[in-house]
Amino acid sequence: MYGIYGDIIGAAERALDCFDETEELLEYPEVQADKAYYLSVLSKYNNLKFLKDKLSDLKSVLQEEKAYYELLSDIDSIEERKTIFEEISTLKIRASKLSASLADALGCKRTEETAYCRMKFKEGSYKFGVTLYSLIKGDLLSRGAKIEDENTVTAKGGYVEEISFVAEGVDVLTRLTPLIGAHKVYIAPSKSQELCFAVTPAAKVEKLQESDLKIDVFHSHGAGGQNINKVETAVRVTHLPTGIVVVCQDERSQLKNKKRALENIEKKLKDMNLQSEKQRMEVDISAQYSKKNTPISFDASSATMTDTRLKAFSKIPFPFTDAQFTLYINGLIAL
Repeated sequence: MYGIYGDIIGAAERALDCFDETEELLEYPEVQADKAYYLSVLSKYNNLKFLKDKLSDLKSVLQEEKAYYELLSDIDSIEERKTIFEEISTLKIRASKLSASLADALGCKRTEETAYCRMKFKEGSYKFGVTLYSLIKGDLLSRGAKIEDENTVTAKGGYVEEISFVAEGVDVLTRLTPLIGAHKVYIAPSKSQELCFAVTPAAKVEKLQESDLKIDVFHSHGAGGQNINKVETAVRVTHLPTGIVVVCQDERSQLKNKKRALENIEKKLKDMNLQSEKQRMEVDISAQYSKKNTPISFDASSATMTDTRLKAFSKIPFPFTDAQFTLYINGLIAL
């Protein structure tokens, strides 16, 4: 029901089995009379309360995301679908952050995430962009993440116009999200160009659920030798949520026809879901590129970077060292 977050949600629910009991303990006079014991129970209660609130928030976000996906089937307007896709992407990133909070509270391994990232530059901003990408890549690799599908596009002028890549690992969305937006690179006192960075959950295809399938068998009318019209070897599989129907009757056995039908319907669903996910990703990237006047800016004349969210990062020499960049990202996450 909760996809990749099922394990972390289950662990949180098991940890909360003693929440009511802990809350009741705080009211016992004998517990209140023992200050040290009372404080230890209170500490446990506060930790469980934090866990309960984060769990509730995560479930709410996942339910909201599901509701938005259900809305898509009834909406044809391009603008309305664009708005829904933007909301879905925002909810996916929020779910990732809540999952990370739950994992911290439980002291367990966090959820593996996959993010698609794209950077866009102009001739005056590309050097800062390429350097920023190098720092991002180094930070993620140092934390055990994988960088795949790297692609660099070079403009006619010979400069790097775009870089895209897929990052897979623990908390990759959490670490990359603070860098989203169209950042200014001042190449002269009154002239600036943009350095755009976008990150969105990578296209994800849900697994085929048996509960969503209706399987019918009937007498085959195709090739099949002596079994034709004697036994029910043909198979019809209907995917109830989408109405997709696949019929297989070429094989001589019901088992083989069923296997082929399931493979075909899985392929059709995969193609349909990927198309929808890619559309969502493009809409999300376009929306992030339009986020102007961000807290991040670069100054070419002084080779510095400023992020107004962190006092320590005001006109700091750029490029950073790897250690500085890690400190920078950690500081943004802590805000």
